[in-house]
Amino acid sequence: MKKSKTLAARFISQGWIAAAAMLSLIALSLFDPLHNPQTQHMSELISASWWSAIAIRVLPAIAGLSVAVFGLGCLAKGGVWSGLCALLFGAGMVSNGVVPMGSPLHGLYGAAVASILLPACFAAEFRLGPAMRQVSLAVAFIALAYLWALALVGLDPPEFRGLTQRAASFAAFGWFALAARASVNRRTRPPAITFER
Repeated sequence: MKKSKTLAARFISQGWIAAAAMLSLIALSLFDPLHNPQTQHMSELISASWWSAIAIRVLPAIAGLSVAVFGLGCLAKGGVWSGLCALLFGAGMVSNGVVPMGSPLHGLYGAAVASILLPACFAAEFRLGPAMRQVSLAVAFIALAYLWALALVGLDPPEFRGLTQRAASFAAFGWFALAARASVNRRTRPPAITFER
């Protein structure tokens, strides 16, 4: 007999909605004649066609709500750090949809930066298969490298900043589709660390 999913597991497994919303936005942005996906960030869709202006309001808010629900599922399963990171990331994404670009509330003062830690915390707090663990760590590294190159060093070339943002977003939100399918169980104890003398 198949065991029914707990509410926490359902909250985590609906994470595919976040992936679907943002991957849809990435795809839609490629077809707007008033938007250059190579050089413009997705937030700049607000100034493009009317349908893009609606999409940039609705889809990030849907993604953010899904990420926040994912975080509640992590908290209920005992993943405190994963849950907190997801709640911060979700709040930042909701504000990306609600508040126009240019305001410090767009992104909720950078709360979405918690997205960098989320996959790594998820890998540390839950028992995952080896492939999912490696993917989670790789996505965290990609997010860190993107933030480092973009915000700290300024290596993101202006003529490709739209593409680099979409590639980083694809990795970050694609991860939710994988995490939603993963069998998530709380680690009963942390892995043993031994030191040789």
